[in-house]
Amino acid sequence: MKKTPWVFTLLLFISVFALSACVPYSFSTPMQIHINAGDKVEHAVIAVDGDGRSHIAGIVADRVVYYRTLHGEPLQKFTMALGGTGPNWKQYNPDIAALNNGTSFVTWVEQRGTTDKFACYLTIPITPPIGGFDKTCHTLDSTDPTAGHVWVVARENTAYAVYDRPYTDGRTSELWYRKLSAWPTYAGRVHWFTERYETAKIYSLDMGIDDDGFLHVGYHYNWTTGGPPPFAERLEIRSNRSINPDGQMNQIWVINTQSGTDEDVPVSLSFFNDGGFQNVALASVEHEGTLDCIFISFCTAAGCVNKGDHAVSLPSSWDTKSVIKDVEILGVGNYLYLGFIGDDDTAPTGAEQVYYTWDPFALPVSMLQPSAGSATFKYDLEMTRVNARPGSSATHFPMMAWGESNMLLNEFFVYEGLTQKVKIYETNCITNLPIGEIASNGVYFSGVWDDCYNTIFSTQAYITDLPLVVK
Repeated sequence: MKKTPWVFTLLLFISVFALSACVPYSFSTPMQIHINAGDKVEHAVIAVDGDGRSHIAGIVADRVVYYRTLHGEPLQKFTMALGGTGPNWKQYNPDIAALNNGTSFVTWVEQRGTTDKFACYLTIPITPPIGGFDKTCHTLDSTDPTAGHVWVVARENTAYAVYDRPYTDGRTSELWYRKLSAWPTYAGRVHWFTERYETAKIYSLDMGIDDDGFLHVGYHYNWTTGGPPPFAERLEIRSNRSINPDGQMNQIWVINTQSGTDEDVPVSLSFFNDGGFQNVALASVEHEGTLDCIFISFCTAAGCVNKGDHAVSLPSSWDTKSVIKDVEILGVGNYLYLGFIGDDDTAPTGAEQVYYTWDPFALPVSMLQPSAGSATFKYDLEMTRVNARPGSSATHFPMMAWGESNMLLNEFFVYEGLTQKVKIYETNCITNLPIGEIASNGVYFSGVWDDCYNTIFSTQAYITDLPLVVK
């Protein structure tokens, strides 16, 4: 379906980091992020603006914090306000997005002394306003609390948040979106479950903004009209490309209504071009008997026509054993890249690996193995696009990141282009899983990783002379 891009690779010189982690010259020295000396910033998330500034949100002692940096040292940092202390006074589930101009949006869930949860957001301008930054919750929903789900996404100069309203048993009754970059902001429903006498439990959700600034939300959930499990399941994509008079999304594709979609593998959404049209794609994993199968469902972003539901054709070794633990897709122009963590080794000692293909529609696909056969547990796969600097002969390349653990060390790796696996950081603290998050904007790339509930930050600072992929 897609032509395979031809590529060349440029080997990077690697320096030895003082803590025995190998870090290439193109990355800044990993450093801990703190709001105050000695604190622990946990559950960090990251976004990058058009000038390469990294915007980080996390949690310190049940409060959401914000940290802005270029290479690690703070440009701005502060803690969100909360009107009380004690049981059920807390903030959690942070997310963050940034516009090209440096304005960032932080979202989180907040409790104010009761079990009620509220979906919050804060707009943070690049320059402190007179009187200083606002540090208080602005509720995404003016009337109702949330079931505890809130997300935010930005592209160029457009940002949206998605949040839910609760049913009485803690399930979701409605899923809403709000355009934060508009003034005044405006909201509409993504999905009104209770209109059809349903409630939902959302397993995973991903979202993105298309070339024309419209929001697309892909999600996997179970639903019921009442009664005990097992519940029915759905996988679907909705968009505000078409809306009802009340703003509710009316571009809807219910991809499947079966219960075979893996509840533990998050869906992944991205965009790619085909035949002059932009497509929205959603990757998911299904259990087919004893085997796992990766599906890529796609349709045109405008109108959701020309639908396709493609089962990725893995090499024949996967016909005997296939275990898929994580999946990511990334669309760039006419190409859709696929990365996943999986295992096709029937031996009891086989370890899962990180795999990557630049053409998931091939029959069968050709795959590379960025993890290079390491006998470790693999976690938390991430993928993002990085552009080459002006004047370079390159155009773009996909960046992948993941964590590995051998039960003695947690290690964090980044995969540049097609052949260069580099270690960003390692730690002998294994009390928590090796997790992190990466972000990019144009030529800029940064990441945050968890080291014993401390946030480690690094950015690709010297990429000017390191193009890796040529289209």
